[in-house]
Formats: sequence, structure tokens, C-alpha cells
Amino acid sequence: MRVVVVSATSVIAVACVKRLAETGSHEFVLVGRSKERLAVTANDLGLRFPASKFSVELVDFASTSSIGSMVANLSKSVIDLVLVAQGSLTEQKKASADLAYLWSELELNAVSVAVVAEAFAGVLATQGFGTLGVIGSVAGDRGRAYNYSYGASKALLENYTQGLQQRFGSSEVAVCLIKPGPTATPMTTSHAGKMADPNDVAKVIVAGLLAKRRVIYAPSLWRYIMLVVRLIPFAIFKRLTF
Repeated sequence: MRVVVVSATSVIAVACVKRLAETGSHEFVLVGRSKERLAVTANDLGLRFPASKFSVELVDFASTSSIGSMVANLSKSVIDLVLVAQGSLTEQKKASADLAYLWSELELNAVSVAVVAEAFAGVLATQGFGTLGVIGSVAGDRGRAYNYSYGASKALLENYTQGLQQRFGSSEVAVCLIKPGPTATPMTTSHAGKMADPNDVAKVIVAGLLAKRRVIYAPSLWRYIMLVVRLIPFAIFKRLTF
């Protein structure tokens, strides 16, 4: 299986690669912005999983021409699975005070992800098969005061992937929206509360991708937690602080 992982140095993405590599011999293309970080990640994974192949590809997420060139280059060979994982945990107070920061966060978390997903969707459409996984967040299920800028970017991805899912509804192309809950990564070190282990999250994500599930909550419990959150009447919801 040939797997393309976009933003391959993120903690969740690396955990997913490890989980996939444990299932057999695969070819992984690790895509990201930093040549140095990609090289370190690829070397480490290559030592851990010698049966699989690891290569790297650079991209500028702020450039549509760079994204287009990257996808065109990788589409020269069959792609079985794409995992789109770039993102940043937006600080709401900073986003409210700094419009340039808000712009850059929305561009990275929403626009660049949608553009990358669309580009790879075209490749899979031409192939006639393949799986596209897009990492969103449970934060996209309902706007909340403490993280609505981040949540809004993830809500855009939900709408976008729903459209892709309908587009490919009668084909062999699968589109999976992945919704992790709070996970222990460098982005969440300053956040209070219990965080899921990235390896546990990756286990759920990979199982969902291989099963071609339309929506993958990771851990699965978040499906029910967010159902309750979405159903809270606004008259009550507006007084809550979570």
C-alpha cells in the first residue's frame, strides 16, 4: 500500500504511520514544510520499520502552486491512502486581539487543508479508488466561546468532507473525516484536563481508515459526548463555560 501523509511530523500523524507500518510492508511518503524535521522522522521510522519504505516531499501550505506541484509529483504513482493532518491549535484570546494571527490560523487549519484534500480528491477520482482521510476535531461540532476560531476552521472541514463524500458516494473512493478529542501533543501541553494518548488515538484512526468509515471519532467516546453537547438548548448552552 502506498500512503501519503501530509504534515507527517505531527504527533498524531507519526502515531498513525507507526500503527499502519505494524500492519505490513508499505510505502510511505511523508509530506511537510521542514526538510530537517521530515528527514529526522523518516530516518527514525525507517529504523523502526525496515520492511516499509519512507520518502519525503516538501510543500508550502500557503502556496497553491506548491500544493499543486506536490500532488502532481506524487500522483505519478498509485496512491492508496492519503492522510491530511496539518493544523495548529489556535489561541482564542490571541486570535481575538490579533487579526493577522487569526487569518494565518484559519488559512492553515481550514483553507490549506481543504485545498490539499481537493487536490488529492482529484487524483483518487482519476484512479477510481483510494481513501482520503482528513483530520478535523471534535471542536468543529459546536462553536464554543473558548475556542470558536479553531472550532470554526474544523467545522469548515466537516462541511467540505461531506461534499466530497457525496461526490464519491457511488464510487470506490472513500473520504473519512477524523475527529480527535483532546490529545497529548506539544500543542496541548498548557491545557488542563485529561488528554488521550496519541497511540490510542492513532489505533482508532487507522482502524477507521482501513474500514473506510465516514466519520471517525477518536477516542470513540467523543461521538456520544459531542452528541450531548450539540443537543444542549442554546438558552442553557450560553451560560456554560466548557
